[in-house]
Amino acid sequence: MSELTYDYMENFIYNTLLADKPLEEQLKLYQNSADQYEKMCDVSLYNFHKILANEFSSLALPRDSRILDVGAGTGLFGRMLHKLGFTNIDALDACDEMLQCAKESNSNYKNYIVAEVSKAKLLPVDENTYDVALMAGSASPAHIDVEAYLQIMRVVKPGGIIGWIIEDAETCVKCNTKFQNEAYQKTLEKFVLQNLWLPVDGYNPKRVPNALLNRPGDVYFYKVV
Repeated sequence: MSELTYDYMENFIYNTLLADKPLEEQLKLYQNSADQYEKMCDVSLYNFHKILANEFSSLALPRDSRILDVGAGTGLFGRMLHKLGFTNIDALDACDEMLQCAKESNSNYKNYIVAEVSKAKLLPVDENTYDVALMAGSASPAHIDVEAYLQIMRVVKPGGIIGWIIEDAETCVKCNTKFQNEAYQKTLEKFVLQNLWLPVDGYNPKRVPNALLNRPGDVYFYKVV
């Protein structure tokens, strides 16, 4: 990999990581960068994990809520949640190499699940297992497809919370064709009309500053019906 400068990371994120591609190619990017991932986050001024953890904490849910960290990666988000007092967290990621880094970094997860989140595949988790599922980066373009959120809903209890942070809508549209014509937002709203979940007031979405590469991000929280 080239030297990790801000300019390199900006080009890599917007033109490679978030761009349309088969899942196999996306997974390979993470396999090849697992050992440098957290340095890449630092260089790119990545704050998704900090922002989502603090916004989630503001919901004042019990600290022993059972949480699924979807797209847990190297455990950055898990460590942040643990610092805030959440102690009952499982990690799920499609990239085993990333989860191995999480294990080595003392991310405080109780269980590690290697699985892809896709509409066509059931997650290897029972229905209604978790109080909360959170995505600190894995909802980004070219990561977990919005239609696959159905699989996440399946494993969260009725009344439970699903939350995530994603690049601002303008960035998503520019980087990835699946976000054009408001397709992403329309799918979220479709799930509301199907009585699958309801948006949490103030988070549909909440625009936050300095999420990644000095750009804003959008935070969403929904309550499962």
